[in-house]
Amino acid sequence: MKHTAKVLITAGAILLGAIPAQAAEAEISQGMFAWLTVEAYNSACSINGGTENLWENEIEGMAAEDWILAEAKNSAKEYLAVEEEFAQSGLSLRASEEETIDETLERYWNELGYGRYYEDFGIGEDDFRDVLTHSTKISILYDEKKAELEEAITQEELTSYIQEHTTLLEYISVPYTEELDEDATEEEKAAWTDADAIYNGYRDRLEEGESLADLVEEVGADEELQTLGVGSSWQYELPDVLFWNDSSQLSEEFRAAMVKAEPGTIYYFDDAAQSYQIIFMTEEFSPDWEGLDYYRDSIVSAMTDQAFLDEMSSWGEEMELANEADLPTAQEIRAMWNEE
Repeated sequence: MKHTAKVLITAGAILLGAIPAQAAEAEISQGMFAWLTVEAYNSACSINGGTENLWENEIEGMAAEDWILAEAKNSAKEYLAVEEEFAQSGLSLRASEEETIDETLERYWNELGYGRYYEDFGIGEDDFRDVLTHSTKISILYDEKKAELEEAITQEELTSYIQEHTTLLEYISVPYTEELDEDATEEEKAAWTDADAIYNGYRDRLEEGESLADLVEEVGADEELQTLGVGSSWQYELPDVLFWNDSSQLSEEFRAAMVKAEPGTIYYFDDAAQSYQIIFMTEEFSPDWEGLDYYRDSIVSAMTDQAFLDEMSSWGEEMELANEADLPTAQEIRAMWNEE
């Protein structure tokens, strides 16, 4: 049987915890290693852009099966490191958390039939329970350490992170003009808006010397314009907003233009992907920026999460797989998807 990856819950996406007290050696179960192998396979497919020619292509300079095996082993070490830390922490699962695990297992493994898929890989119901239990342990460890890690973040680190991962932006966005049907009624004609004229009006005013910040505020105060779909960055009584550089709110094309833009320069961008014409300008971020407090909590939270993920990788490096010799080879992993 040839398998197509379809992972319900990726343990790697939620591996958050605290540093193990010391390096150790432990065994990973065959079922759990199979689960982590399926996760690694899915990651390889994502990097490859799908399953097509996966086994013929290289993933980060390695044969796909070698990369999947290496990723699965690293994840196994991280898994064992977190299990060890939880065992040493004195923490435990509450009855309500155990109940949630039972309900989730029943829902996905049995009712939705995920068990039938995963069993083909040698993953059993108990293994899936271990995945759910592990995720819960990580959440408990995360809650235990989060405040301490947040407090350790310095202003310099915060500023550096913002400069690397976000962009400070002023903008006005105007939707494309909708075509008016030749058979439109008089009422429809009266309601029709020439959005191009609105956009060009702002361009003309900027070229005549008005500031983008003033126009941004003007749009932000004009409810009638907003009902027509015209928007701006006016928020919190400020003309600029902070966007994550990978924000899903923005089209891929506009994100690329935003990141490459020269601060202080006004750009006119046709965002065909979202049917908007955008006038925008990026700014250099300063820790004195008035709007920082509105974003601080979400940025600190992201930094804390990333710090845990980075730590996780280092924890795994200190863990040894006692039964590594018994784990599948790269060729055996390839054969899991009926690829010899």
